[in-house]
Amino acid sequence: MISRLGNVVLFLAVMMFIVATAWWYTFFHELLGEDFQVARECFYWTTDLCRLKEAGALFADAPVYDPTLLWVSGAVLTLGIGLRIIGHRG
Repeated sequence: MISRLGNVVLFLAVMMFIVATAWWYTFFHELLGEDFQVARECFYWTTDLCRLKEAGALFADAPVYDPTLLWVSGAVLTLGIGLRIIGHRG
């Protein structure tokens, strides 16, 4: 039972990661066009350069990207792995 819950949690973590990646790509591609790769550190961290995106968000249709979803997906992934390990021991 715990192992099955772990599978569900892992699936949710992967979905959250995919959504975070799509959100980052959509926002920065719309804001920067083909040069969106200059914002790759904004995917996982908010630097001074990334803070400039808030001003640029006035020109974008996508909501301002925030890396919190990425970090939460990592925490949920860790939880899912832990549940899988506990489930296989029990």
